[in-house]
Amino acid sequence: MTSARLVTLITLVSIVVAACAGSPRPAPAPEPIPEAPKCTSAKPSPDAVCVQDCGPPVAREQDPPPIWQWLSPEDAENRKKFGCPRCLPPEALIATPTGAVPIGSLVAGRLVWSTDERGQRIAVPILRVGSTPAPRDHALVVIDLADGREVTASPGHPTADARALGTLLVGDSLDGSRIVAVRSRPFGEQRTFDLLPASASRQYWVDGVLMSSTLR
Repeated sequence: MTSARLVTLITLVSIVVAACAGSPRPAPAPEPIPEAPKCTSAKPSPDAVCVQDCGPPVAREQDPPPIWQWLSPEDAENRKKFGCPRCLPPEALIATPTGAVPIGSLVAGRLVWSTDERGQRIAVPILRVGSTPAPRDHALVVIDLADGREVTASPGHPTADARALGTLLVGDSLDGSRIVAVRSRPFGEQRTFDLLPASASRQYWVDGVLMSSTLR
C-alpha cells in the first residue's frame, strides 16, 4: 500500500470515529408509572385478591364505577369462572304441579309450571338446574307486593318482562301487583340456584311471582 493511500485510509477512519463519538445516544426509555392501587383498604390476608365489585345490575351513565374489594382466592376464582350471581337462594319456592318446592331440591326432569307463547300456564320438565358460588358479601333483594306476595332473589335476576329485580322501586308494578317495599338482606349461603324450564318463554314462578331464567 502506498503512503498516499495509507494517509487517505487513516483520514477516513478518523472522520468515522469522530462522527460516531459525536452522535447523541438514544434517550433511555421512561420508567413505567406504577398503577394506583385499586383496593383502598388494607389487604386482609397475604393471599387476598383485589377484584372489582359487581356493582348495580343496571349501570347508568352518571353512576360511578363499581368499587374494588379484597376477595379470598376461592371467591376470586369463582367470580372469574361464573361472574356475578344473578340467581335465587336455595329456599326460593318454585311452583310445580305437586306444590311449591325449594329450588335447591329440584333436579332436571322434574315438572314445573311455566308459560307458553300465549302466556298460558303449562307444566314442563326442567331441562337444567344451575348453581353459582356466591361471594361472602353477596346480598339479596326482597320485594314486597301489595297483594301480600314476597319474592327474594339476586339483584340481577330478571323478571318476566326482562327487568333486573334490583332496579325496581316502590310504586313499580311486578307481575300484576304494586311494589310496596324494597329492601336488601345478606345472602348467608354458599351458592345461588337457577333452573331452565322446557318452554319457549323460559319463565317460572318464584315465591308466587313470575320470573325468567338466566340459563340458556
